[in-house]
Amino acid sequence: MTELVRTLEEFVAGCREPVLIEAGQEPLRLLPGQYEWSVTAGRAMIEAWDDSRRLARRINSIVRRQPGMVTLAIERFGSKKGTLLVVDRARPAGLDPARRAARLVLRERFGRFLSRQFAGWTVDELTTEANLENSLSPAYPRAMLRRGPCAWAAIAAPDQLTAADHSLTFGLIWLEYLRRRERRRLLVEGLCLFLPSGKALTTCLRARWLNPKAARLAVFVYRDDWEEPVDPASHGNLDTRIEPAWQSAHPARGQPTRPEAMLEAIVRANPSLFDSSLLPEPVYGQVPALAGGERGVIDLLAASAGGRLAVLELKASADIHLPLQALDYWLRVRWHHQCGDFARHGYFPAIELQPAPPRLIFIAPALQFHPTTETLLRHFSPEVEVTRIGLAVEWQQDLRVMLRLEGARAPD
Repeated sequence: MTELVRTLEEFVAGCREPVLIEAGQEPLRLLPGQYEWSVTAGRAMIEAWDDSRRLARRINSIVRRQPGMVTLAIERFGSKKGTLLVVDRARPAGLDPARRAARLVLRERFGRFLSRQFAGWTVDELTTEANLENSLSPAYPRAMLRRGPCAWAAIAAPDQLTAADHSLTFGLIWLEYLRRRERRRLLVEGLCLFLPSGKALTTCLRARWLNPKAARLAVFVYRDDWEEPVDPASHGNLDTRIEPAWQSAHPARGQPTRPEAMLEAIVRANPSLFDSSLLPEPVYGQVPALAGGERGVIDLLAASAGGRLAVLELKASADIHLPLQALDYWLRVRWHHQCGDFARHGYFPAIELQPAPPRLIFIAPALQFHPTTETLLRHFSPEVEVTRIGLAVEWQQDLRVMLRLEGARAPD
């Protein structure tokens, strides 16, 4: 056992940011003066502490050693066996174990949230396992809540802005997966989302444009070990603005080389090739301004001869988040349209815009619409009128429209 302790001391001495990681617990940093290796009665021990907790474990053996990480077989008090990781978080090899540990911590917290908020319900299938076949990410713990013949899907987002914004996508996919699987046994009524406090605005804005007849939706925000429900209808304000029309009327100069930029140039040159109702000009880009480059989606704004606005979302590769990202842009365009901002800022001169909500048109190679697109569109409000236009695979050489689908209709 003295040799085992010496090995561990040498490993930690070579780490820049050593931590202990145990399933369901926050990583505990090994800081000088705040941990101790020892041998008592022939058994190796590790004790570590910080301002909020203390960990003491009996070490049976080293299960595995690899660059940046040592896996230990340990015993807790009461002779309960388990595994403890000693990880150098400063090394790339230490990132994956730390990430897995963080997911386990969130899963345990998520379980406590559900038990408190859904007293009297059974929490089934609390998991962070990946389900690649159904596009379910291991970063989002998920569960099914069950009481009698009724059930709810539930999912939690990690404490990151991007993860929170993506949670509704994965939540709706999880909901539809459970509905298919449980259709003969349970009625899965809706979806329950747990989002980090301060990072729920995007999801709440989107939630207002989902169809309540398709599914009920409940949103909670959490911080540390506390959570509370929020009402999407009254949670946060729409932060958006538009620039004068001349700043958005012209595409970027130079020869486009990226697929999305090439597709944008083609659509701007003649939007009526894709939808005969659209006027050839003007076509505006990034109105209102969103982080389109970061999202990997090109946003254009056009109008029909009758004055109906059309939001065009262009994507050259499959993107699971395209429908809800497009909804972000659509709801802002609708808001500015209702406020009369387009006429006030010089957009669509000599065109009398209809008061009707804008259309939402997706344009992408036909085989690049993600398989979950119809699943997500089934939850859109009927007020969000969606058309999908699919191009031939070799669209850069042979521009042909191969399919046109309305709403959530699946290809034949």
